Amino acid sequence: MGKKVIKVVLNENIQKLGKSNDLVKVAAGYARNFLIPNKMAIVATNGILKKLKLYAAIKEEKFKIAKEDAKKIQQLLEEIQKFSVTKKTGDGQNIFGSVTEKEISQTIKNATNIDIEKQNILLPEIKTVGIYNIEVKLLNQVTANIQLQVLPESN
Repeated sequence: MGKKVIKVVLNENIQKLGKSNDLVKVAAGYARNFLIPNKMAIVATNGILKKLKLYAAIKEEKFKIAKEDAKKIQQLLEEIQKFSVTKKTGDGQNIFGSVTEKEISQTIKNATNIDIEKQNILLPEIKTVGIYNIEVKLLNQVTANIQLQVLPESN
């Protein structure tokens, strides 16, 4: 006699089993005695499967819209291409302090009125006056490459 297997929909991420909202096959006893009483999963009925498909379609549509918006922002940033920041300099080309992600985010906001989270800006160590290539992550697969020109502050 074979093992009884049932389909359940997970309510949370479970290591080695799946992520939240995944449809998985598990042993009937495991589902009945552990997953369902601990509210970690529910039995996969036709109604629940329809609801899952609807949620997946909504999520896909939201992702498409977000990706289109990110592509528009990428195009805008790459059209502008170069942003400038002024910093106090010491002797020669060295700047006092460094340029931060927050400063770059504010510069982009001033120029384009677009908010970019500072954790989405990847920049090299900037210690001197010059032009630097900066990568701005807009979405998982969408990044914009811009140039940052660091200028000495005129006294």
